[in-house]
Amino acid sequence: MKKIFLILSGALLATNVHAQTKQYTIAQAHSHNDYERATPFYAAAALHFGSIEADIHLKDGVLYVAHDTKDIQSFRTFKEMYLQPVLRQFEMNNGKAYTDGTPMQLLIDIKTEANPTLQALQELLLPYRRYFDRSVNPEAVKIVLSGNIPEVADWPKYDSLFFFDAKADSVYPATLHQRIAMMSTNFQNYSHWNGKGTLVPAELEKVTQVINRAHQQGFPFRFWGAPSAKTCYYKLMDLGVDWIGTDHPEELYDVLHNTAKTTAANLPVHAVYTPSYVSDATQVRSKNVILMIGDGTGLAEMFAGYTANKGALNIFRMKQLGLSKTQSTDNYHTDSAAGGSAMGTGTKTHNRAIGLDNTYVAIPVLPEILASKGIQSGVIVTEEITGATPASFYGHTADRDSTYTLEKQLLNSKLQLAVGGGKEELNNNLGAQLAASGIQIYDNLDNWNATTKNRTLVILSNKVVTSMRAGRGSYLKQALKKALQQLNASGKGFFLMVEGSRIDHGGHMNDLDYLVREMLDFDEAVGEALRFADQDKQTTVIVTADHETSGLALMDGNIAAGELRGHFATNDHTGIPVMVFAYGPNSGLFRGVYENNEIFKKMLQCFKM
Repeated sequence: MKKIFLILSGALLATNVHAQTKQYTIAQAHSHNDYERATPFYAAAALHFGSIEADIHLKDGVLYVAHDTKDIQSFRTFKEMYLQPVLRQFEMNNGKAYTDGTPMQLLIDIKTEANPTLQALQELLLPYRRYFDRSVNPEAVKIVLSGNIPEVADWPKYDSLFFFDAKADSVYPATLHQRIAMMSTNFQNYSHWNGKGTLVPAELEKVTQVINRAHQQGFPFRFWGAPSAKTCYYKLMDLGVDWIGTDHPEELYDVLHNTAKTTAANLPVHAVYTPSYVSDATQVRSKNVILMIGDGTGLAEMFAGYTANKGALNIFRMKQLGLSKTQSTDNYHTDSAAGGSAMGTGTKTHNRAIGLDNTYVAIPVLPEILASKGIQSGVIVTEEITGATPASFYGHTADRDSTYTLEKQLLNSKLQLAVGGGKEELNNNLGAQLAASGIQIYDNLDNWNATTKNRTLVILSNKVVTSMRAGRGSYLKQALKKALQQLNASGKGFFLMVEGSRIDHGGHMNDLDYLVREMLDFDEAVGEALRFADQDKQTTVIVTADHETSGLALMDGNIAAGELRGHFATNDHTGIPVMVFAYGPNSGLFRGVYENNEIFKKMLQCFKM
């Protein structure tokens, strides 16, 4: 693999570990006991592993591949299982082990007597020397000998195409350094860690010392016998181990290939607001309700934001909390259409449906109900205004992708205010109708006059309402401030839905950095909502999600440094219940465990309806 993935050092991610930052690619992956795979050689080679291990036995003049003598089978020869596959690899890749030039080594563990076994190996390789001699072919496969290797003093006697796996507890003369490919040792001699949790300090010190000794002599280092587990792979990389061995090639590939997208560090940190709690959980009527939806945001996503923000999150300042079950009527895990509609209508429905019940009959959405009471409504999102979540508060369609239908429904909806992206498509589809609608239209956040009493659409270019990583900036926070100013001016109360839309995108992309940047931006907006609620004292703020996306697991982190490492179980939604945080009058209603459509009913209760 040509792309190099940055591995954060142990100094950043692990307490009391101070390894230098190191870069890893699949070229540093070692397929331990490769011959035990269902498809030896090919399973690891298909993943571009840099090192593949085979144990060999000399029996009756033939080199067999097996762990023990009792496992020898007539058809499992080194020639059939490794030599011929290497030759095919070169034929398929234009004279290279891998098309992109990634080097390959064969670690050959000698199980029988060194001298005769090596003699047989050399005779076998002789006709194919150009595939294994890097002195004549830089693309050649490197042969590294381990196990029953000759005495050190005899190394110069052996063919120069052979390199050696040195013992980590030994010191070697400088004249032989060029023949040493790596230093290896048994992990179990230094630690009995099972790969879960972390190393105990005394064993960590021993492990670190043996790695450092090899590096001080200038040799790459490898453990054998280390746990084949993701936590262990990460720890070995943090410690600076050069070759990461595994009994599960696909699992290690996943770790190395995706490391750039499963780490987050050095992200912008924001100050959090400390609420007064004066009106919190009181039972007076809520004049205003602000529903804040982090699309795809589970507790792990929130805690990722908390970690990246160095132990502070506005959401976590809210004391009233519950748990929302998000299943739709036709699926264990909802999509944003059914999830949003449950909160927007009080009725669960099928995935993809917006503003309909599960028989596809249109039912009132919350802004339509509130409008009859003189209460204005608005939505703000960080994606297109026709996205499934905002549409769940003004639209009615069986298919969330019916963009043209949703645009027309938005124009004719009971929303007083809508803020989001999608200017290009809206202008192309409904340009003439927009001009004749009588609605105040803005395509620039700065030009938006928040003192207007007219129905307002603030629809910006998708280039503006983009991701935080692409430069969206403080759009959400600014839009929220203006929306609160405009909606609050009527004095009759308002409902406002605010969505951190692209947290979900980060989950679908399995990109932790992307996700956390969106999470932090959403949390800044939560802080503004809490500040407004304290000033107003009649506003209820609810923070929740329509569903969780990606099954994010937080593998490691450093809260003080704002760094973390995660793992994604899927690139789809999950059925995991999501948190509900609430603040202000009637926030106590949101405690407990309930279905997501109950949030709609609880919001009506806040308004005493």
